[in-house]
Amino acid sequence: MSRENTTEPAKIRLRDDIAWDADADVVVIGTGVAGNTTAIHSADLGATVIMLEKSSAPGGTSAKSGGGMMVPNNSYQRALGDVESKQDFIAFLARVGRPLLYTPDDPTFGLPQWEYDLIEAYFDNAGDALTRLEELDALRVMHIAGWPSYNDVAEDRMPRGRYVVPQDDQGEMSNGRNAIDRMMAKLDALGVDVRLGFRVDAVCVNDADEVVGVRGHDGTQLRSIRARKAVVFASGGFTHNKPATREYMNGRIVGGCAAVTNTGDFLPIAKSLGLPLHQMDEAFWAPVVWEQALAGDPSLIANFNCAGDSMLVVNKYGGRIANEKVTYHDRTRSHFLWDPTLVEYPNFLQFVVMDQRCRDRYGYDGFIDLTAGNFIPRVGETSPYFLEGATLEELAEKFAERLAMHADEAGGTRLADDFASTLRESIDRFNGFARQGRDDDFHRGQTAIEQFFMGLDNQLRPADVDADDATTQIDPTLHPLSAEGPYFGIILAPGVLDTKGGPKVNARLQILDGDERPVPGLYGLGNCVASASGQAYWSAGCTWGPYLTFGYIAAQNIVAEPEKHVGDAALAGAHG
Repeated sequence: MSRENTTEPAKIRLRDDIAWDADADVVVIGTGVAGNTTAIHSADLGATVIMLEKSSAPGGTSAKSGGGMMVPNNSYQRALGDVESKQDFIAFLARVGRPLLYTPDDPTFGLPQWEYDLIEAYFDNAGDALTRLEELDALRVMHIAGWPSYNDVAEDRMPRGRYVVPQDDQGEMSNGRNAIDRMMAKLDALGVDVRLGFRVDAVCVNDADEVVGVRGHDGTQLRSIRARKAVVFASGGFTHNKPATREYMNGRIVGGCAAVTNTGDFLPIAKSLGLPLHQMDEAFWAPVVWEQALAGDPSLIANFNCAGDSMLVVNKYGGRIANEKVTYHDRTRSHFLWDPTLVEYPNFLQFVVMDQRCRDRYGYDGFIDLTAGNFIPRVGETSPYFLEGATLEELAEKFAERLAMHADEAGGTRLADDFASTLRESIDRFNGFARQGRDDDFHRGQTAIEQFFMGLDNQLRPADVDADDATTQIDPTLHPLSAEGPYFGIILAPGVLDTKGGPKVNARLQILDGDERPVPGLYGLGNCVASASGQAYWSAGCTWGPYLTFGYIAAQNIVAEPEKHVGDAALAGAHG
């Protein structure tokens, strides 16, 4: 249960007789990429570190992820002779993150100053941060030089080359779990004290209002951990705190694929310190399989890439509504269209429809499909969420049955009476676009990233599936749906990778109060603090890349911190 629903104090004023259960120079909360890199660099610089992790296993959402990293100005780029301009990079992020504020001639490109400062620090330090982790053998990566940015905009003057992914000991492309395991091994080698199953519920402050430690529960024991230099919150967002998502996001999401422990435990602590919260209605958006999210499945993976070519997505009226190949974050925004005349969100739930060919050709097969959240079952397998109908009318009935089963969670979505006939019209129109090789409604397949993802998809597929196909695919993302069933479908809903709201931080990663002053002894990075990304998901790896960079920056500033005064408090054993 989140502390949002408790009345325990989240800020504790020190008593002279407090007995600390343990102490270190740095106390880090969270063992995802943000916390691990902060701890690794702090220990590498000579600081003692205690890490506290709420879960019984390390890694949080990072361990569930693909682990890709957006690292500007990295050594692999430079080795290829690709030297990126800092101002071009910041202009690109401003253009996609704050498009209504973007001003090319403004010194900060229209960005709020704190966002500009963080992005500048990111660019200045990302390459060195990655290189140092590699030197420490805390991370091994593979450069994917051809991976393009998520938006085609003129401001992005180097749309390829920033992306690296974890690499395993055999030199193969790996994932977040592998990267976290390597970091945990390095933490152990550096002597970092990692305590699992420890839930932090308060910070301790001294008479000078400096943060000097934390309090939390270690199983049934209440414990106090002193931080001589700084406390670092590097924990997750509030994806799985339903009261918080209802309050801050207006019920727009049905769930997310963040670790189930991401319940916003830092929020009441921040509130107790009087810290203003920012970006609370924004998130790293991603479509999710509706019924899987409702089931609370901890293995839920976002639908990063809507696989297939002879497929389309429609709303409750049966009409096609968006480019199905737009990347996940931007695609999710189509769920939020508000119709003021009908007073509804007509696209809140979306219905994927495909034919037998698409189902057979693009069924889940292998690592890339797993990390892309492909919802099409492997050939010969089934899924409780993947529906089949002999005709479009029968598939529509299956959709309607599922909506009725979960009516309270459907956001008022019911299929229109003419859904099946409108769907047929939508398919006919789509098929015309597929035959001409150009989507005149939503421009599907016309960006570099859409073509790249489709290329990855098609590399995995058996070539003989299309042996008798007379249709020439001018655009590989488009293929006509069959005039005959069966047809298959699934219901998608808006979800998140995680939230991106919380207190602001400065370029040193110090958490700021309402007067923009650093809270002494308190640092923050990761999804528990406000993201500098505005409305955007900058590109693939845009959480891991900044967080490994910010951990590097935070550590350098933390080790230079003076020791905080705590009076005559003693270090003692467990107390209650």
